[in-house]
Amino acid sequence: MADEKRFTVLDLPMLEWPTSLTLPTRRFRLFVAADTLDSSVEEISSIALAALNAGMVYCCAWGRGCERFHDIVDECITEDDIGERKLAGANGNDVVMTTWHENDSLREALDFFATCAVPTDGLTEDSDFRIVVCVRHPEWAASAKEWLAATAYLI
Repeated sequence: MADEKRFTVLDLPMLEWPTSLTLPTRRFRLFVAADTLDSSVEEISSIALAALNAGMVYCCAWGRGCERFHDIVDECITEDDIGERKLAGANGNDVVMTTWHENDSLREALDFFATCAVPTDGLTEDSDFRIVVCVRHPEWAASAKEWLAATAYLI
């Protein structure tokens, strides 16, 4: 089913890309719920680059420091754009989208992610899988799972 929204919620102990994660699609959309205010640029860049190289086409950031997280992800995308262009889409207008949700509740940010986080046209194909990553906050992961299950998004 083309419009089917598939989600997985990961509770991670550290701000690191889960290398054992097997993706069911070539591309995916990522939601990061984390307190990254004290995280280094290198830590954030590392997870951003790993996600981008794994096929991330949309990134939503939520939690303390989410605007900075978003900006660092954008810097990684820009560096690729002026360099190798490994992340470029099918046409010159495609870009990996990013948003940050500092003033939203977790539920509001997840609702945006579930309903409005749509990649640009050339990156939409095979990108219906969504990953919610909650770092060092198992209660956020539990809330995300509960809300996504209640709204029939968690499959």
